[in-house]
Order: sequence, then structure tokens, then C-alpha cells
Amino acid sequence: MEVFTLVQRKKSPAMIFVSWIFAALAVVSFLLICQGVALGFLIAVAFGLISYFIFMGQNVEYEYSYFDGELRFAKIKNKSRRKNLATYSMESVVAIAPAGDRSVYNYENGGELKKVDYSSGLKGIPYYDIVIKSPDANVLIKAELDDKFITEVEKKYRSKVKRREE
Repeated sequence: MEVFTLVQRKKSPAMIFVSWIFAALAVVSFLLICQGVALGFLIAVAFGLISYFIFMGQNVEYEYSYFDGELRFAKIKNKSRRKNLATYSMESVVAIAPAGDRSVYNYENGGELKKVDYSSGLKGIPYYDIVIKSPDANVLIKAELDDKFITEVEKKYRSKVKRREE
């Protein structure tokens, strides 16, 4: 059985503010057109497009999926563009444990791991650390896995999974 978890990434307040600044500049440039400034149209369109792309770039979701011994991570922008970020075999997974758990503590504080954050970025939301050791790279992934996801992985790889204590 394939399991999916979809997590909405927190929008950056600074980028939203910058987006609104560019939108305001686009409106001001459009008003310059009314005053007879011919260059105002090009400036208005440029500022409008910049504002649009910054604002739409903030709509990011992460998708985690598990199927037949494979963990897959994808990034979805604007609910339309999907980019596969990584695929890992469960054979290369060392541990899946709640953040801060002693079983991943040594990996978390070691300098040889590349740290990747696929969580929502919201404070107070518990997430799991996934430690992956492979010949290519050693990775520590932060992900917000739900109970259904963890249960499915536990069916075959119980020794690699540590559940959050409720």
C-alpha cells in the first residue's frame, strides 16, 4: 500500500511584504501612465510580474510517500508544478525517530550529515528526523510524518522506526 503525506510550507512574512511592495510599485507605475509617462507601462508590467512570481513562489507543499521499501520526497509549487526532490531505499535509512530523540542525537550533532528540512516550518508542530546513510551522501531529513505513514513503514521496518510517545 502506498501512503502519502502532504505538508504546506509556512510562507515567509518578509517575502510576502516584498511582494506587496512590488505590487504597490506596479500600481504607482500604472498611475504614471495616466500622467502621460510612456515608460510607466513597462515599469508597471515589470513590477507586477515580479510581485506575482514572488507571491506565487511562496505556495509550497512537501509530499512524502512510502511504497514498497522506498521513501520519496517531492516539492509542489502552486498546487500545479511537482518536482521530485529525492528517493531513498529503506535499506539506506538508519533511523526514523521523533526530533530530539536520543537514537538520532549523535547523527544530528555530527558535522558529516547534510541537513534537509521538508517540514512546514511552523513552531510547535512535532516532526520526525530521518537519518539516511548511503555511499553518495549522508542526510538528516526533517519531515512531518503522520501516524498512518509511520504505521505503514513499521509493518516491514519496525527496527528502524521509533514512534513519538504520546
